[in-house]
Amino acid sequence: MTGRSRDALSIVLGAAGLLVLGFGLNQLANTGSCSSGGPYISTRSCPSGTWTMTYLLLAGTVAWVAGIAISRGGLNKGTGLWLWTVGFTALGLGAIIKAATQDSVPSDGRLGILIMGAVFIPVGLGLVTGNWLERRRSTAGTSVRASLGRLRSAGVLTRDEFARLKGMLADPGTEQRVAVLQHLAEDNARGLLTEAEFADRKRSALA
Repeated sequence: MTGRSRDALSIVLGAAGLLVLGFGLNQLANTGSCSSGGPYISTRSCPSGTWTMTYLLLAGTVAWVAGIAISRGGLNKGTGLWLWTVGFTALGLGAIIKAATQDSVPSDGRLGILIMGAVFIPVGLGLVTGNWLERRRSTAGTSVRASLGRLRSAGVLTRDEFARLKGMLADPGTEQRVAVLQHLAEDNARGLLTEAEFADRKRSALA
């Protein structure tokens, strides 16, 4: 199966699973707390169709997770990541809106779905936000590494200085140091700094 076919199947399976899961969850939210059977059960009996909705919820969850699993990127990127994000966020928002606006939700179930919604939204958004921040850090690291290479090629950095800064790429202040060195190199090239001034300021930036 090609990558595009996998992603297409992922979208179809995941979206169908979310629809079924959302439908089942919506119906069960109207049920509240209930129990079926047993001589010592004191809560109210579950209405007809509760088990059907429960099975639908489980089937939808399985289809949704399967859609994520077969995507090319899984939870790291692409279809799988967006199925995760849209699924949790949409279910969370739907739960909160339902609890806040619909009288069909019993009082004993309202708090439960509000909590579920409050948990689902950050779970959905947290993964995509974390991946985005990780890509930003990776891009920044690549950019700083390229800038270091240019400074070394231009003779602004000695071999030891280059090696030292390269070993500090993960440090938060390294990007700022490199930016300062680039600025100093540009000023020096335009004749705005004497060699002594350039050397002194470079030494301060590397300190």
